Amino acid sequence: MMPASLTAGLDWVRAASVAEAVAALAKYGPDAALVAGGTDLYVLMRSNARRPRVVVSIAAIPGLGRIEDAGRTVAIGAALTHSRLAAAPALARFAALTRAASAIGSPQVRNVATLGGNIANASPAGDLYPPLLALEARVTLAGPGSTRGVGLDDFVKGPGRTSLGPAELLTAASFATPEGVFHSGFAKIGLRNAVAISVANCAIFATAAGGKLKEVRLACGAVAPRPIRMRAAERLLAGERPGSELVAEASRAASAECDPITDLRATAAYRRHVVGVLVARLVEAAWRDLEGRAG
Repeated sequence: MMPASLTAGLDWVRAASVAEAVAALAKYGPDAALVAGGTDLYVLMRSNARRPRVVVSIAAIPGLGRIEDAGRTVAIGAALTHSRLAAAPALARFAALTRAASAIGSPQVRNVATLGGNIANASPAGDLYPPLLALEARVTLAGPGSTRGVGLDDFVKGPGRTSLGPAELLTAASFATPEGVFHSGFAKIGLRNAVAISVANCAIFATAAGGKLKEVRLACGAVAPRPIRMRAAERLLAGERPGSELVAEASRAASAECDPITDLRATAAYRRHVVGVLVARLVEAAWRDLEGRAG
């Protein structure tokens, strides 16, 4: 709940459907701000970075807080809170995603902040991005008279910038359900053990066959203008048995793929180093898990 000092003078539209929300965004244009949990908007308004005239709430729209498992595809509604995402039985096998959701903010924040807000905020350090990128997720965008799907890798254009149109809203994120045995994992480094914005974060998705890694997807955040896939490291690992030398080589490749900044939380050099550490840890953990289950 936002304090009265920030909400004074605001008009509210409590949309009962996606169509109503889209219509309100189209009507009020740049004067409108979309909210579900409101945690990101609150920070922007408190710092005077954003002062909307109208707030369009999508929190009560039926279906936007659901998880739909259609067998071959999992879809997560944009209004699902981080706490519900972290505890959802339908997502338990996607450990990277549930662990990332558990690592965001405080329990109070996780109880109101949502998947859609985390994605649409387009922070380079957003913790849900690496797991979703590693799962090759797509987002569904609803606009006036149409709905379209966009790969998450194409959705984020840079810090705070996305491919959302002026009257569009993000309604869901979805990804294909992997076949067979797979491993997913997530790790982050912050300035403290809890309630910390990531200095660097990383997620892995991996499968194995014939005593080797078959498919490897690595994604990292807070180390470039937008969350990125570590393609060079992935190519090194796919089809190989990840011994210590190969893991070290993949770690160096991931560090080289970064384009970090120096800020109050860390230097660019430290971010490059720590990404390599996280990649090595995640690859080693994935291999132990996959090799153990194969036996």
